[in-house]
Amino acid sequence: MPGSVLRLTSGTVLLDTGGDGVLLHCTAPVAAYVPPAAMNWAARGAAVPAEHEAAYARCLRAWRSAGLVQDAEPPNSPLSREDSPGGAAVRRAHLAVDRPVLVIVSSPGCGYCLHLRADLEANREALGRLDASVLLVGEGKPVVWGARLSPGGMEELAGVAADMAGPGTPSAVLLAPGDSPRSLRGFGAVTAALIGLGGGDPGRTVCEVPTSCSATVGAGPVDTLVTVHARGRAVGVAARGPEPVGVVADLVAEESAPGGDTGYVPVTLRVERPRNVWLIFRGGELVARSRSAEETLSLLRRIVAGFGPPEAHQFRLLCGALVHTDAPVRTDALAHTDPLARTDGRGVVLVPRNWLSYFVVRSSLLARFGWRPCPDPYVLLEAAPDPDSARPVLVHPSPAGIAQRTPVTGVLAQRPDRSRPAAHTRGRALAAIVNWLARPVSPQQLRAAYALVSALPVHLGTREEAMAFLTDPTDAAVPS
Repeated sequence: MPGSVLRLTSGTVLLDTGGDGVLLHCTAPVAAYVPPAAMNWAARGAAVPAEHEAAYARCLRAWRSAGLVQDAEPPNSPLSREDSPGGAAVRRAHLAVDRPVLVIVSSPGCGYCLHLRADLEANREALGRLDASVLLVGEGKPVVWGARLSPGGMEELAGVAADMAGPGTPSAVLLAPGDSPRSLRGFGAVTAALIGLGGGDPGRTVCEVPTSCSATVGAGPVDTLVTVHARGRAVGVAARGPEPVGVVADLVAEESAPGGDTGYVPVTLRVERPRNVWLIFRGGELVARSRSAEETLSLLRRIVAGFGPPEAHQFRLLCGALVHTDAPVRTDALAHTDPLARTDGRGVVLVPRNWLSYFVVRSSLLARFGWRPCPDPYVLLEAAPDPDSARPVLVHPSPAGIAQRTPVTGVLAQRPDRSRPAAHTRGRALAAIVNWLARPVSPQQLRAAYALVSALPVHLGTREEAMAFLTDPTDAAVPS
């Protein structure tokens, strides 16, 4: 089979990392490791050996399904918008409306829809001020927020929504007087439309797509929702229970531009106090807990500050961090991809984001060994001030604008669920780690971020193995 250079989709970048490579998307958290043989075949135009044609075809199928590369041939009959899934709904949606109407299609079995319904309920007061209507269908009796709709109008709009149910939920059609209907797909697009209806700027409002682990927490009701601001970005902070509501009110009272007057804002942070412990959730992820209202308020200030936009030379990673404050950092005992790596001295280890709740729950035990989970919403990295140091530093945002910087000494990551060639282990791990980068970013930022993380030792294991190692006062190795 002759070689052919990959036809990348718009926004995809191929990083040649010296032998192997990484495919990364600039606007979505999508990445793929490209082993050396595949780099030769697909990126450098080398011929594909006959015995490797099947492996090459598998790579292409995987990369196409992830939206990283284009089909070898353009589709013969691409679907037009009118003939695409949901197109029938758009055709039928030429209804006479005298104000904007957003028809949202939900499903009882959809986790994203549970979050969206909870956000709508939390924003009931803001939606009530709209000179527009929001109609939710698909979960029993239709529900309307904002301006009232006539019964006949609701039935006709529900019929439009029925045509949209096929492509997945949540979906929506936005109708406006004198404009063509707009078809929307997905939690982010529907939430952006809701923010826009309320007069807000979706680009300056924090909206995070919920994860599968956040269904239980994020879909629950709240007693209050306020808007706080982080250097021009609006963050929705909710609370459940009288004491958490009071703490959130104190947070808003400190703001120069208090929340509550910016229209629709999705819930990003939640404060609760079951029994005697204060908990702060980001989506469904537990990011901090404390024993007092004062400490909770201080943590909220810091977390909100972390949602501010980064500086041009900084990179935001969607992962967790553990900061060591008292004793030498040991990360050499884990099974790792760099046998010469040893990291000593105070510093930070990065961990997968879905490990963070696990470590926060065990923060008291970690503290006895000098570790504390970092509550910041992003791991904010920049190059070390020492030009001779290739490893990055972690920047801790501060409400007062005085940031602290701590050296990053390594990464703890999940061991692959199946064996891989040893020569590819580090490359695959780095591809997964750089994919933690918060999007959107430019191709230049992707390359710079990869250069930063590629300088770090990477240690593979499970979260239980990592916890046992971090809290083991001996030098015993963690089981691999």
